[in-house]
Amino acid sequence: RAQLARVASVRFVATIDGAKIIGFDQDLGSLETGKLADLVVLDRNPLQDIKNTNTVRYVMKNGELYDGETLDQIWPVEKKLPKFWWWEAAPRVPTVASPSAAANKGEGR
Repeated sequence: RAQLARVASVRFVATIDGAKIIGFDQDLGSLETGKLADLVVLDRNPLQDIKNTNTVRYVMKNGELYDGETLDQIWPVEKKLPKFWWWEAAPRVPTVASPSAAANKGEGR
């Protein structure tokens, strides 16, 4: 019971109390009709195992619901996640000058 009480108090401080402190408790800090909320829905309990934070089912951000696996938007409209430019970009391999090349340029002194 003590551990459950600590978890509940941490949740409370991280939500409604934080919103009250910054003066936004009318809009933030609890799940109520008309309030703003970003949240993550997990398939497994992270209090049982911290690795369960990797079981993201849904993400709600700015009133839009996303699939946790693909990040495709699923509500209020269905929309695939657009491809980012780096997904198909070829990796760049950095070139490193050898010490002898630097010495030949007079930089090794």
